Amino acid sequence: MEKDPKPRAIIHLDMDCFYAAIEVRDRPSLRGKPVGVGGARDRRGVLTTCNYEARKFGVRSAMPTFMALQRCPNLIVLPT
Repeated sequence: MEKDPKPRAIIHLDMDCFYAAIEVRDRPSLRGKPVGVGGARDRRGVLTTCNYEARKFGVRSAMPTFMALQRCPNLIVLPT
């Protein structure tokens, strides 16, 4: 068995609030407002992520959307 001349490298990048940051970048009117990205409340949705403004209210990734809206009534929920 021959050795592989190039060792394999695996890289993992975790970009905090990535989807929320992209939404705010693309929609400057959202800057400074609590933003969450995920499923709809009426469909038993769950947030994929949220920005730091939303986190100040206790909103977190993987939180049910209805619970996030209870903690932060002004949360702007955008679809994934």
